[in-house]
Amino acid sequence: MRLQTWRAFGRYGVGLGLRGVEVVGKLGLYIIAARALGAHDAGLFFLCLTWIGLASTMARLGLERAITRHIAAELAIGQGRAAGRDLRTGLVGTGLAATLAAVAAFALAGPASHLLFGAPDLETPLRLSALVLLPQTLTITIGSTLAGLKRGIAAQFVQNALWPVLMLAALLAGISSLDSLILALAGALTLSVLVGTALLTRDRHRFTDQPVPADAAASANDRAEVLPSLWHTARPLFVVELVQVSLASLPVLALGVFVDAASVGAFSVANRISMLVWVVVICIGTFAAPNYAELHRRGETSRLLAMNRGVMLTVAALGLPLVSVMMIVPELLLDLIGQGFGSAATALRILAVGQMIHCLLACQDILLAMTGHGRALRRLNLLQLAVCILLGAILIPAFGMIGAAVVTALTIAQGAIGTTLVRLLLFKGHKGAAAFERA
Repeated sequence: MRLQTWRAFGRYGVGLGLRGVEVVGKLGLYIIAARALGAHDAGLFFLCLTWIGLASTMARLGLERAITRHIAAELAIGQGRAAGRDLRTGLVGTGLAATLAAVAAFALAGPASHLLFGAPDLETPLRLSALVLLPQTLTITIGSTLAGLKRGIAAQFVQNALWPVLMLAALLAGISSLDSLILALAGALTLSVLVGTALLTRDRHRFTDQPVPADAAASANDRAEVLPSLWHTARPLFVVELVQVSLASLPVLALGVFVDAASVGAFSVANRISMLVWVVVICIGTFAAPNYAELHRRGETSRLLAMNRGVMLTVAALGLPLVSVMMIVPELLLDLIGQGFGSAATALRILAVGQMIHCLLACQDILLAMTGHGRALRRLNLLQLAVCILLGAILIPAFGMIGAAVVTALTIAQGAIGTTLVRLLLFKGHKGAAAFERA
């Protein structure tokens, strides 16, 4: 047991190390890109990233979290062939959807740049962004598969660490135009897909049925709930993922309608600095997700809840120092990016408040997704979206960047608090939770 504990700490350490590489890569990417492009083109670049993120989330159809859950749950009882079928279904589904999304994004680039953003010089970058959609979607799906296989380090390397470093290298090599930067992003993500595919190929032997201990099989067979189809799991999670990327995207997109590109760039930089807290959350969550699914499939609820407490404490211990720096010296962080971004200091402080609550109540959405409570998670997310739209319509036109920061921080806090309350209800057998789940 002690050896297993040390091995687990070793994996977490390596995972956090990779997340450190991601932080350095992304922060360096934002700094150098902003300085190379200038405030105006940097604002256009972040609008393109938002556009890509929204389209890619739609193309994944909620399958990435479903794949993580299903692969971990099937392998927990030795059903490797079923896990392999789910993997093939997920890759084919997301690949086809991403191809269609790329075609739609290319076609809509002109109307969006002229009618929505009022920025004709955004049309060509948005068209080039269509090339990013397929590799980005497959990168995330393959990373989710590796997470389900309990290859958390490999998952983080493919999903989050490799492409920012490649992009940073491209910038250091002399790329200085917006169009070239988007093409470099497409190339970096394509390489990430190839690396992820190679890692999956090494684990192909795990997609055959394997014997499992009798007590584990009996525990799984005694469960009243049978693992549903992959698409059944994915349907509510598709709404969840779409709402989550909308919550991150809508304030930026709305800001692009009411303020100039330079202000959008400043807010986007502050927002992305605040989201570095997600580095810690996603790192720990990547390791936790397959274990949540496995323990739930085996009916080991006490161990699952004990693990969840440890996950929350770990994220709080690692994330709160980052939040403190954002709240205390936001000007210093923004000055590192370059001139023209210091105007977002107050916005960064507000965003950090939301991330502080997220740190204290982290990974509860992952627990709900991995234990089959997608419908409850979907309803929570739709409530978040309603609040975001309502407050955004009031605050962003009136207060600009500050309004966008308040909307973002409040919706982040709402999500963390809501998922924690529902988790408490569901795992204490509260009658109200069952009604919430059915609604």
